[in-house]
Amino acid sequence: MKRLLLLFLPLLFIWGCAGEPKMLPMRDTSLNPSDPDKGMKTVEFPKGTWTGTASTEQAGALAQVFVNSHNMAMREFDQVKENQEKMKVSLQNLKDSAQRLEESNQKLLSSAQKNQDTAEKSLMRIEKLSKEQGSGEITLFYPTGSGKIAEGSLENARLVQFVDYLSRESRGRKVLFVNIGSASATGNKRVNMKLAKARSEFPRQAIDKYLVNVPHEYYKVYGVGDLYSPKNVTKKEHLRYQHNRLIAVYETDQVPAVPEEPKK
Repeated sequence: MKRLLLLFLPLLFIWGCAGEPKMLPMRDTSLNPSDPDKGMKTVEFPKGTWTGTASTEQAGALAQVFVNSHNMAMREFDQVKENQEKMKVSLQNLKDSAQRLEESNQKLLSSAQKNQDTAEKSLMRIEKLSKEQGSGEITLFYPTGSGKIAEGSLENARLVQFVDYLSRESRGRKVLFVNIGSASATGNKRVNMKLAKARSEFPRQAIDKYLVNVPHEYYKVYGVGDLYSPKNVTKKEHLRYQHNRLIAVYETDQVPAVPEEPKK
């Protein structure tokens, strides 16, 4: 008797399960497969299909479930493949763009280095000519954070004396001024650039005032950062870069030509 009960229990379980409908999750096939989280629905799996004893109606419903699920799976697999191809193209485009940008930066860097080299060589010749002529130069120091020098200050008096000296010694020659405005490399870069520019322009007021009867011309440049001012320095040295450097030369035929690029 016990053996018969043990034999029939599994069969009863299978029969009970076969008679219960199964609920399966499936997505609406009419939706775009690129939206996998949308359109999910639950489909009732026909009774009896687990045991292979489905009726004609149940078999038709089961076939429809198969078709819908298969078609959606194929569409989703195609979408995955398409997305992977798009990713490859996007990555390649990004790589090509980065390479072009790097090549452009290298060309700019090469050009900047050549121009800087020419500027330094030209400045060396101007300095040499200034010493030979005796016209000289002066460095004016500014209060931190200021682009002006107060009237009556020692620095302002030095500027006036320098311009007055050039007025007496010019003897009809045109005076050319090269003024380099500078600011420390520490602090806000935009503010420092603004200060450097203001310092490159400030001496012109005194020059125009005291050389009213002397022909003169004014050239200005300004810069900040490692080009004119080091970064990791003490506060005392940091103050040394709150200045402008004013170089004067007399216009003569002695002015050397700007160095040319070496021939290849």
